[in-house]
Amino acid sequence: MPGEVVMLAELVYRNSNAAFSTSVLLVDHGIEARCGYAEVFERNGFVVIHWVDDLRFRIEWEDQLKRGERLAVIAPDGAYVPYDLAQLMQRYDVSLRNLFPKLDSRTLRENTLLDLDFLAAAYERDLVHTSDGKATRQYIEGRVNMRGTAELVGDKLESELVRLASSAATYRDWFAIAELKARIDVTRARYGINRDTNVWTDGPFRDFVRAKFGQLTMEYDASTPVLVKSAMGFMKDRSDRFAIIVMDGMSMFDWRVIRESFAGVDYEQSAAFAMVPTVTSLSRQSLLSGRFPRDLASPWTTSKEKSEFVSCAGRLGFASERVAYLKDYDAELPYGCDCAAFVILDVDERVHGQYGGRAGMLRDMELLRDGGKLAMLVRRLTNAGMDVCITADHGNTPCVGRGRVTGTGVETETKSRRMLVVNDLADVTEKQDKYGLVQCPSAFLPQGLRYYVCPTGVSFDDPGMRVMSHGGMSIDEVIVPFITVRAGACNG
Repeated sequence: MPGEVVMLAELVYRNSNAAFSTSVLLVDHGIEARCGYAEVFERNGFVVIHWVDDLRFRIEWEDQLKRGERLAVIAPDGAYVPYDLAQLMQRYDVSLRNLFPKLDSRTLRENTLLDLDFLAAAYERDLVHTSDGKATRQYIEGRVNMRGTAELVGDKLESELVRLASSAATYRDWFAIAELKARIDVTRARYGINRDTNVWTDGPFRDFVRAKFGQLTMEYDASTPVLVKSAMGFMKDRSDRFAIIVMDGMSMFDWRVIRESFAGVDYEQSAAFAMVPTVTSLSRQSLLSGRFPRDLASPWTTSKEKSEFVSCAGRLGFASERVAYLKDYDAELPYGCDCAAFVILDVDERVHGQYGGRAGMLRDMELLRDGGKLAMLVRRLTNAGMDVCITADHGNTPCVGRGRVTGTGVETETKSRRMLVVNDLADVTEKQDKYGLVQCPSAFLPQGLRYYVCPTGVSFDDPGMRVMSHGGMSIDEVIVPFITVRAGACNG
């Protein structure tokens, strides 16, 4: 049936009758964690409150509720909400049974990887008859998980992406955009839809980085270090025993696929800015050392990375014999270790050997996901009493080669085919014209040099060669996942 595509958050809002209510009590049966419907209530003028307990609500919100202010109270199923408060709100149980009454709710609950926006779009589009478990599974495979649904949902999400990118002003705005962009890109890659989202994001994001990147050191966020340079200090402030897993080269796109193997792992997801330009020797060492790239002993190689990490751990108060710098998933955590770094190269190796674009990266990440090694490492560490951070030094982005760089003035060779470093006397006018180079912020970088990066979709590879690369300052390369898992947060 033609018409406006309905996403799950919009379906929750509509079914709750919030449009005709002053305040609503949303009894959540695990749906908010899967779709984040709070935003649509905020957009419609509600103040969203997550229920904690009776006392806190009475202190902070009871007066507003009785005055008739527009409140949307989200309470987990089973939470005790006193009758005198509940009767002042329109109640709606946000459950799969209520949202999709013609489908078998048990089957829907068991399909934890089902995209509920796909389901909402298909359910509104189709004339669905009452279904048992078998019929529901057939409906999901035949009508929900299909290219046509992916196109509808992708286009709807893209319109939201364009809106957000056009008005983004803060790092938090860009974190949300990066996550939404990754969702769209993974969806389209899975269904063979060849449409690029970078055209909507990378111009505004480049302008933000050039204007605001140097100010991010002054930002404080309880959920993330904002810059990867602050990751070690961020973890130490929250834990006396922790491990940082650096998935070299893992973008938000890659994490969205890999995380599908994390069933039974209770994690918190945020994001962070990699150091710009997004070169491994600069950003990974900055992450593990807690230093800006300009202060690194060896900024253009990783030969000093281990000693930089151990030194950083020492400054944070860890004795050297309780610190471990390790590589690979199977590396053994030493007895008595309180601070560990695991450097995993799987993703970056696939980036540098990837000629299949996002579709190729999707296949490679699905293989990593199915191997389950990252999830197993996290379980092993948390079972050993370690809090865990999973992050990356940079992401990756699809590019087409425009030719190798030659000529005098090039100061540094790196694996990156997206960055150019020149001395102060070098004339790069010709190279700027040929490649469309953009000068990037250099306040945190080794001084006496100038730094240029390729624009979106361009690399210093052979002309016409299609690659995945990094080193620039696109949103895919700069904003990386920042995941925290508390000790004991795994089951199964």
